[in-house]
Amino acid sequence: MTSVLRTAPPRKAERRGLLLAFAIFGVFWGAWSATLPAVRAQAHLSDGQLGIGLAAIAFSAVPVMPFAGRLVDRIGARRALPAAMFLFALVLPLAAFAHSLATLVPALVLLGLATGGLDIVANTAVAAWERVEGDRLMSVAHGAFSVGVLVGSASAGLARQAGAGPLPILGTVTVLVLFVVAGQPAYRQADQHEVAGARAGLSAVLLAIGLLSAGAFLCEDAIGSWSALHLERGLGASPAVSGLGPGLFAGAMAVGRLAGGFVHVRPDVLFGSAASALGAGALVVALAPTAGVALAGLVLAGAGTSVLAPVLYSAVGARAAPGRQGADLARVSALGYVGFVAGPPLVGALSAAVSLPVALGSLSGIALALAVGGPLLLRPSGRMRA
Repeated sequence: MTSVLRTAPPRKAERRGLLLAFAIFGVFWGAWSATLPAVRAQAHLSDGQLGIGLAAIAFSAVPVMPFAGRLVDRIGARRALPAAMFLFALVLPLAAFAHSLATLVPALVLLGLATGGLDIVANTAVAAWERVEGDRLMSVAHGAFSVGVLVGSASAGLARQAGAGPLPILGTVTVLVLFVVAGQPAYRQADQHEVAGARAGLSAVLLAIGLLSAGAFLCEDAIGSWSALHLERGLGASPAVSGLGPGLFAGAMAVGRLAGGFVHVRPDVLFGSAASALGAGALVVALAPTAGVALAGLVLAGAGTSVLAPVLYSAVGARAAPGRQGADLARVSALGYVGFVAGPPLVGALSAAVSLPVALGSLSGIALALAVGGPLLLRPSGRMRA
């Protein structure tokens, strides 16, 4: 595989290497989700204890992001991406050895550190590729991640059905990650000698993009986490039908992201349309009289959610000053993770205070804010274009 990648034209080899990196990252998260019940049983955890363990992943991922951003800015994707993936491969199977909360939490902290770093390095590498090529790849890369999640989840589910435990499943993913590491090409670096004044006013822009990212991630994780419960408890769906909810939502995101890489629409127009679709989908889910209508709403919401993060990440990469793409993406991603972590508990609290349909419907208000604010921020003007 290495020789194939390195003898191909740089554009194709780099594109393939980046897409494989995102896809295998998604394979892990899909396999991890499907294997989580077995990890919980092996470690003898209650739901509350498992929640504590999972929170360790998100909370440990955020602090490492600024460091990872500065590192990839300094040494480039050529060295940073294979190194980040190799470290990720070393820690991802550790949870399979845990037999208690005390041994699981340290493994998940290390996993959070590794995933936070890889997240930033991989997205920065794609942003740098877009800058070198003057082309779009972010949406397709995130689509490859979503496809990887679906493949990893289905494969791990089949493996568990056949009797495999956490270690064989996560160990297999480790081998696949190392295989992708071995095939990474020698990435080119974006031109570092650009207009020195490009960072004027960027801090305020970054904060605004970060807030948009937080809103997008909040909606994404809240809908993904609560849709099955709404279908089953609120609309009387069977477990088989309710399980379709998160799957259709994720599938629509995968299709939307892959398609987004081939849709040549101005980023501000694409973002506004997508956020509007997210809001409409969330409203349909909340007001649906039947499970079938709610499933259609989830497909619409997933399609709308799909391109929001890729558009924002590409905007950061295009606006960042020379040598600052990693650091700037890290700051935006950290804000995005706040929304990702906050979404499910916020919906849970509102559901307890009012109702779950009202809580899900409130996400349409966040989507409306994204649909209004995003195009204003992303509209091309002057020197800085998304």
